[in-house]
Amino acid sequence: MDAKALEDLIAETVRGYCVTMRSAEGPIGPDTPLFGAGGALDSIGLVSVIVEVEQKLSDIEGREISLMTDRALSQTRSPFRTVRSLADYARAQIADAGPR
Repeated sequence: MDAKALEDLIAETVRGYCVTMRSAEGPIGPDTPLFGAGGALDSIGLVSVIVEVEQKLSDIEGREISLMTDRALSQTRSPFRTVRSLADYARAQIADAGPR
């Protein structure tokens, strides 16, 4: 899955969560902050989106893809900052999972 497709999948998931929760919705793009000051999601929303993205990626890849790992939580710059940073991290997790 290429970078643009991953960014689109994550942005679509964030939009879907915002619509479901009737939270303020603006444009969601690669540089949209996911969490923290000005972020599109609260803590529950972030966890919900990550779980849904994991499920979508696992279905697409045909194997389990985990994004909420010790590696993610121990990084000095969180991979959950923006749509793009999450897509970059997801791409690395897919590569680390090995071939299908």
